Amino acid sequence: MLHQESLVESTQREQLARLESFDMPAFSQASPDRSCIHCTPVRCQRLLFIAAFCSAILAICLCQDSVAQDAGENAVASSPVVNSTDFTAGKIREAHRKSHQGFSSDELILQDELREAFLQELGIAPNDESQFDRQRAALRALLQLRKRGDLNVPTTQRSSESTESINTAIPTAEIAIRTVLDRHDAMIDDVLCDPRMRNELQEEAERLSKGISPETVRRAVLRLRKSRRLRPELVLRVADWDRTVTTHPMKELDLESLPNTPGVYLFRDSTGYLYIGEAIRLRDRIGDHLRGSHNAGLASILGDDASNPVTLELHAFPKDSPAKKLTVRRAYESELIRSRHPRFNLQP
Repeated sequence: MLHQESLVESTQREQLARLESFDMPAFSQASPDRSCIHCTPVRCQRLLFIAAFCSAILAICLCQDSVAQDAGENAVASSPVVNSTDFTAGKIREAHRKSHQGFSSDELILQDELREAFLQELGIAPNDESQFDRQRAALRALLQLRKRGDLNVPTTQRSSESTESINTAIPTAEIAIRTVLDRHDAMIDDVLCDPRMRNELQEEAERLSKGISPETVRRAVLRLRKSRRLRPELVLRVADWDRTVTTHPMKELDLESLPNTPGVYLFRDSTGYLYIGEAIRLRDRIGDHLRGSHNAGLASILGDDASNPVTLELHAFPKDSPAKKLTVRRAYESELIRSRHPRFNLQP
């Protein structure tokens, strides 16, 4: 077991070293501390990076799968476990039958009233923090039955919320769900079933769009997933970045409270991502933007005291992490730019 763990660590170090050996260009507008990159070298560098990165993914995933199989029993033994006998398939189906009111299982999880009725049928108090783990387990059990096709309850009702309302919420919902997923290295079902992360999702959405409906945010998240706009960002998944993800309203920003460590920063508002960049010292780089960003589009937004609030998201890494290397930070930054399409960055 220890030998396999050391193999994973050795492989990750090897792949990060290979990553650092390539001069990965950042797909952002030129800044004072970045040299100009010509067209032909960019294509060559991009192909080299893709080849190295794909081999890194394969090697790390194979090693981690091997370790995960051996560690499975130990993980189960050391993790908090909810008694599965509380939630037999029969009990879950019966609670769903009594509470769904004709709506789908997805809608039951999205709608507060339906979800609370379902939980109460199982003897779970929805707002009792001591029962949050049981609540998460019950909702996950419901989703598992639905995915296996074992609910056997017809859906006769649909949400009355308009498509326009959901579409309007999508930029806010995308930013909010990505923030929570990044912070906890979680999956979407985890967020919707766990009351703590569900509340966190709404808090992040409220930072961008005051008064937005929690149910609208959740429906927008499901629509994003069904349209495959929340695909995993591989460069964020293949290594343990040991990052800390925080968000800060720009109007209330205390510059001195920000970490001055390596990292990636994201400016966002309710219309979506505005600009993504990387820095060896996050606090210093954010200070540069506040004093007058080199990016004209971002500068115009930051200098406008408009009603649409801008928030700052930081992915901060330890000083001694692989992200102290420019090429590693640029790989992370470029993957975010590719998948999140910030308005003021050049796209890959």
